[in-house]
Amino acid sequence: MAPPTSPAAVAAAARAAPTPAAALALFKSALSADPALSPLAVLPHLSATPSLPHLLLTASIAGRPHTTSLSLYSRLKSLSLPIPTATLHPLLSSLPSAPAFVLFADIFRLRLPLSTTTFNIMLRHLCSSGKPVRALELLRQMPSPNAVTYNTVIAGFCARGRVQAGLDIMREMRERTGIAPDKYTYATVISGWCKVGKVEEAAKVFDEMLAEGEVEPNPMMYNSLIGAYCDRGNLEAALRCREEMVARGVSMTVATYNLFVHALFMEGRAAEAHALVEEMGGKGLAPDAFTYNILINGYCKEGKEKKAMKMFEHMAAKGICTTVVTYTSLIYALSKKGMVEEADRLFDEAVRRGIRPDLVMYNALINSHCTGGDMDRAFEIMGEMAKKRITPDDVTYNTLMRGLCLLGRLDEARGLIDKMTKRGIKPDLGLCKNGQGDDAEELVKEMVGNGITPDDSTYISLIEGLTTEDERLAAEDAVKA
Repeated sequence: MAPPTSPAAVAAAARAAPTPAAALALFKSALSADPALSPLAVLPHLSATPSLPHLLLTASIAGRPHTTSLSLYSRLKSLSLPIPTATLHPLLSSLPSAPAFVLFADIFRLRLPLSTTTFNIMLRHLCSSGKPVRALELLRQMPSPNAVTYNTVIAGFCARGRVQAGLDIMREMRERTGIAPDKYTYATVISGWCKVGKVEEAAKVFDEMLAEGEVEPNPMMYNSLIGAYCDRGNLEAALRCREEMVARGVSMTVATYNLFVHALFMEGRAAEAHALVEEMGGKGLAPDAFTYNILINGYCKEGKEKKAMKMFEHMAAKGICTTVVTYTSLIYALSKKGMVEEADRLFDEAVRRGIRPDLVMYNALINSHCTGGDMDRAFEIMGEMAKKRITPDDVTYNTLMRGLCLLGRLDEARGLIDKMTKRGIKPDLGLCKNGQGDDAEELVKEMVGNGITPDDSTYISLIEGLTTEDERLAAEDAVKA
């Protein structure tokens, strides 16, 4: 049956609904079916039934812009209809933080009863807007905080890297209120320590949790620890962590496998990485977009672009959505092989599929044209970035710098150095074998004169620019002798 389309018909149907849930479903259906149907137009027809306006407010939150819901809230107030605070929770939760603060102040001014849920919503807004200290102050004024209250504030501190503060609040949680930390509390603190690179502290909290015996470890906790060990290059510790995970009966997830596949590729252990992907399939876990991106990126770094492209095709055949990371890895790989046209084709394909190129993807395309010697096109691409308000970074400029120097276009390189220094970017000259030795030496002198200290790669490039092929061969023979 089609939903009613006039305000009076919507109101009449809602009044006739057998339950509030049925009335709410009818409101949502009518509002979504007819964009021109205004909740404010329906409201006057509901004044005889005070509960229905609140259902209309709930429906408007689900299907309309926030401004409409706020206008409806104001209209409810003007009609002096009682507004239960719980009715406003969906609106308070869905609003951006700034208008949510205004609504909360109005609720407080009207002396509407504030529940723990009301406070928890506001704590989330405070933390998401970067104000965990204010959130903690509000928490300590609450009459009845619960585990969600504490977890919200702890997550707020951890998200800003203040993990010790989060841990202190976890201690206070038990001591002040007798609320025991739950799996979310521990997972948040463990993840927080891992994200700031302090895996030993994370392990201490994890061991403390096991000693307490109140919370069972879960995949999220193990994944945080494994990821932190992998980031440090300590694959052996990560593997020991996995052994403990399996021994405790905690199932590995796709995310767990992805961490190990990536770490193994980074160490050049591609065969073991593939074995893990096979193991995933044997356990009924399907590789996701992250898995494929890791494999594609791994093959690209090994210079095996054909295998990477096969994996790309397999990804599409499985119906797994490609991402900007997928295309960026392939474009970089093709550029290294001088396959500029193929790189351009992939870039265009990504755009057609609705992928918005980011800075890294544009840098990959610029690198492709610099490698191919088409500097005019490389600079055009940087111009396209500017139109899309994507700011070039040090990689962009240094890629262009290398391209100019390799073609011996050192006057243009000088101009680019000026732009880079004005932006605070340190030039990393790539003057490899360009036959412009004197000019290369002069360019580095200019860098020093401008207060730019060449790094090791600059000196290596300079040496390559100053040394003839015969001199290099003679030097290699002298070393062998």
